[in-house]
Amino acid sequence: MLPRALSFTLIAVFTAFTPLSAHAASKAGSALTPDQIIRKAVDLQMANNKRMPALRFTYTKTDPHGVFVKDVIQTHGGEVSRLISINGKPLSSARNEQEQQRLTALLSHPSDQARHRSHQLRDQGRVNRLIQQFPDALLFTPAGTEPGPYGPMLRFTFVPNPHYSPPNIESSVLTAINGTVWIDQATFHFIKFHAHLIHSVRVGWGIVATFQKGGSVSLVNQKVSQDYWPITHMKLDVDGSALIIKPIHIHIAQDMTNYHFLPPNTTWQQAVAMLTSGRFSPQHQNATTTATNPTKH
Repeated sequence: MLPRALSFTLIAVFTAFTPLSAHAASKAGSALTPDQIIRKAVDLQMANNKRMPALRFTYTKTDPHGVFVKDVIQTHGGEVSRLISINGKPLSSARNEQEQQRLTALLSHPSDQARHRSHQLRDQGRVNRLIQQFPDALLFTPAGTEPGPYGPMLRFTFVPNPHYSPPNIESSVLTAINGTVWIDQATFHFIKFHAHLIHSVRVGWGIVATFQKGGSVSLVNQKVSQDYWPITHMKLDVDGSALIIKPIHIHIAQDMTNYHFLPPNTTWQQAVAMLTSGRFSPQHQNATTTATNPTKH
């Protein structure tokens, strides 16, 4: 399951290839066409997106308003988080108390958590629908190899497929992007994705939204466990308008680091207890698994 993020990041494709031995993967890669490779990637990523291991991580958001850091716990009942710093400074006593009260109140209002969980699943569904369209919407071309964090990476460039007809409003953005994806050559896991708008795109004839030419999105995927490669960095720069007249200016970077796996049956109520007790904060102690985004661009 992906952390909740901005709607436009739905164009992100978190591709990860079917696990094979390094030798078998390299051999398979040389025998498959780019289209076949991408379709394999999408199939596995769809399965990966259904996973929701219980884990704790540090979430950092940087936008024009500042830098905000949260302690986040993911469970099958949804995410629970606590704001821990703003612009590199710990929260004031008053703000910290607000966070404590907000989390405590959540235990008395489980419907709020259920609603949050519902929104998360809705966002995930939108991402999945776009991932399913990716192989048909874009044309991929091999572009050599590059050094990567785990060995050589396969590089593919992509452009819109002129014969693609979007099946829904959300997919229309795929007709206006080109970019590059990088894939680990040994394991066939996605490493990086970068795309930008090559022309302005109107969603719902411009009534829902219009995104201006030049907008971009970048993502990094990293290995947190043998079979779990979550997104650990995303950067989004988009300008446009919504509902014809409302300006859109989205300039944000999000980083997920310091992953620490929890018992699989951890509940969201237990997550609240952990966040309110002050017990183990992954930014202050060594986590079981740490992602440092060495491939950010």
